[in-house]
Amino acid sequence: MRVSFLIKIILTFTLFLLSLLGFGQSNNDIVKEVQELLEKNYIFLDKAKETNAHLDALIKKGTFNGKSPEDFAKMFTEELQKITKDKHLRFSSPRGQKTKNDTKIELTQNLSRYRAPMLRGFRLMESNIGYIDLAFFGGSKEHQSKIDMAMKVMEVADAIIVDMRRNTGGSPFTVNYLSSYFFSEKLLLNTIYERANDHSEEMWVTDVEGIKRPKVPVYILTSKATFSGAEDFSYTMQSRGRATVIGEVTGGGAHPTRFHQLKKGFGIGIPFARTINTITKTNWEGVGVIPDIKSSADAALEKATELAKVKVEEYKKTLFGPLENTLNVLGSKEASKEDENTVFKHLDHLVKSRILNEGEINNLGYTYLQSAKGNIALPIFKANVQLFPDSANVYDSYAEALAGSGQKELALLNYEKAVKTATAQKDAQLEAFQNNLRTFKEGN
Repeated sequence: MRVSFLIKIILTFTLFLLSLLGFGQSNNDIVKEVQELLEKNYIFLDKAKETNAHLDALIKKGTFNGKSPEDFAKMFTEELQKITKDKHLRFSSPRGQKTKNDTKIELTQNLSRYRAPMLRGFRLMESNIGYIDLAFFGGSKEHQSKIDMAMKVMEVADAIIVDMRRNTGGSPFTVNYLSSYFFSEKLLLNTIYERANDHSEEMWVTDVEGIKRPKVPVYILTSKATFSGAEDFSYTMQSRGRATVIGEVTGGGAHPTRFHQLKKGFGIGIPFARTINTITKTNWEGVGVIPDIKSSADAALEKATELAKVKVEEYKKTLFGPLENTLNVLGSKEASKEDENTVFKHLDHLVKSRILNEGEINNLGYTYLQSAKGNIALPIFKANVQLFPDSANVYDSYAEALAGSGQKELALLNYEKAVKTATAQKDAQLEAFQNNLRTFKEGN
């Protein structure tokens, strides 16, 4: 009985040692597979070779033998980054197996509606400051449409804060799309160079679905967690002088990465390209984006809001100052042809820049008209007629201002144009325009 029991113990121990040896050998096989991928794909060939020499030495020492998948993945990633210092170079362990009871949870987890959204939120804050909070940069058209949705609200903002503090990166094309909202010129922002194919992808300012904001003040919030694509956006905007970066030095990952599936469910993300900024001729790899104004991540929003409030007033003056100065110069004098042309020029610029629309110009005209400054209201209403000739309402408003200034023939002509235009367009206000015309005729 004793001999039999001892044999069982020896057999069990032998099987255990063999399993460890097999597991260790399996880990080493995966390391060798990674070595091949590194030499073929990693952006810096010299670093790939140096890393592989380091890994060969570790294999000889038996460093990876007997390690559990989780411990192996953690150790392997540390050893890879020890040589490259590249935070994008990460080795991952297999996903845990789901039980039958997890079927429903697995289903919902694979639906995009239940995943954390890219766009955490956006709003207009006090002082007309816009705020956008992005969690990552998704790579689909749907993600670009989310940016369009946020920028639609930002059309009227006099300063914009973009929060990158919890953004860990994503698609460089979506990064480029958001950046393009802040440039009107066709600029080359970055080049992405891929070593394996000796190929460069140029990232130019692109067309967007919404209205571009090339002059609005922009503030970008960063933290230590800001990484990869979020750093790309921050670095690009900063290097072009289009944004003030506020917060902490970022993570320092500038290399686009491609994931490779390996044996037994393991995987590795290998940086296969590097970003080259057109202005700096380099990138933020290993050093991060250095903020223009350093602060804790928690205090960054408050600091940006404080600075934005000052810039808002300056920005408003650049937008409306020329028009305001022209109108103030008029005083109480009758506008000359030159004055009318100048008013039209300023309003035309604001309309083409999508800053003012027909209704807002009309309201501006009535503000002066109701303040007994008809001489200033007239060139505003006249410009609105020229800018929006298909609107019945602009003719009616201009007619009212003309009637008040005693220009009855021109007033009648514009009342009639209002009715004619409204009739052709089946305007819901047709009856109101007809009543205004009738009232004018009866009173004159």
